[in-house]
Amino acid sequence: MRYDFDTAVDRSGIGNMIEEWQPPAIRDAGLTSYWGAEFGFRTAPAIVDAVRKAAENGLFGYTIATPDYLDRVVWWFENRRGTRIRPEWILPTHGVIFSLATSIRAFTEPGEAIITLTPGYRRYNQAAERLGRKVSESPLVLRNGRYHIDFEDLEARMSEAANRLLVLCNPNNPTGTIWGIHDLERIAELAGRQGVLVFSDEIFAEVVFGEASIPPYHSVAGEGAECITCGSLGKCFGLTGVNHSNVVIPNARLRERFLIQRNSDHYGSIDPFLHAALLGAYTEEGAAWLDAMLEYVWGNYLFIDSFFREHLPAVSVLKPEGTYVLWIDFRGLGLEAGELNRFLLEEALLCLDPGESYGGPAGYMRMNISVPRREIERSLELLLDAARARSLGAVGDSGTSEEER
Repeated sequence: MRYDFDTAVDRSGIGNMIEEWQPPAIRDAGLTSYWGAEFGFRTAPAIVDAVRKAAENGLFGYTIATPDYLDRVVWWFENRRGTRIRPEWILPTHGVIFSLATSIRAFTEPGEAIITLTPGYRRYNQAAERLGRKVSESPLVLRNGRYHIDFEDLEARMSEAANRLLVLCNPNNPTGTIWGIHDLERIAELAGRQGVLVFSDEIFAEVVFGEASIPPYHSVAGEGAECITCGSLGKCFGLTGVNHSNVVIPNARLRERFLIQRNSDHYGSIDPFLHAALLGAYTEEGAAWLDAMLEYVWGNYLFIDSFFREHLPAVSVLKPEGTYVLWIDFRGLGLEAGELNRFLLEEALLCLDPGESYGGPAGYMRMNISVPRREIERSLELLLDAARARSLGAVGDSGTSEEER
């Protein structure tokens, strides 16, 4: 079955955040924004059909994790994540950051800290700081075109008594780096020795390319480990606006403490549309659509990487192992951070996420590439025109010699 990723989804009139916060110049030009990690095309037909059927039934009442719901999650973990889980390990929540906040309340005290890896998703920091906790950032190391964990630094942070919880994002957002089994084994060994709880955000874990795979953290750490694995339909199926996640906690004592705190945080029921969506997504049909989406997005990456290599070699793209966001190095253009942001937004009409928003160095940008390719083609041509107008090193600039090309 062929799926349509070339038609842009209509964001107008539905309160969509990306549409409502669209910079006026981008909106007036009829262009796409590439900030935020959200699809620019429709989700899987299996989900649309399931939600439509639920809507037509007309009952949107209190909804629980039924045996069918739990069985679908178990099936998905076995067939897409390569590991078997038990239904009793699964706790639905109102989202990944909701789950992290619940974990912070349950397992840390005010004044203590969480550990994060940076560049990284800054909502973790926000969740901790809003709850009166601190953040200890362990910088990743860029080596040979790939980010690596500095385990010496991480171990030092874990050894500090106040640092009680490590947040792991796998694959990493914004760099697209996958933490493989050897990384996870080393993290588990350090965490176990230092008594640090690991919260593994695996919202992007099904968005991997080639032969890559991401084992759930708990499957590496072991059933008795102090760890929480958190997944969602949010990224792999584009349900970012439906506040939900499924937490998997094999450790019974830890699971009970989390459950008590989750319910104390005013957890209600599952969104009835989410219940329907999950039953539609976690199927053979949903998996087939996901495979097609990954193939299309990988094609977007190949196009973007080739475009920069051919036309604007001063800009380099980090090869992603997972996610559908690209980590792009614009420092070769020679513009300081504020000027680069102005150039991209006002002259090139290219709306990206500044790297500083993820704790990255100035000059890096994050670009969401889960959009129709023709939109990317149009945006990159405008970027190239703007770079040529400024003589910023684009191939074909009047000031570029044949040797430099």
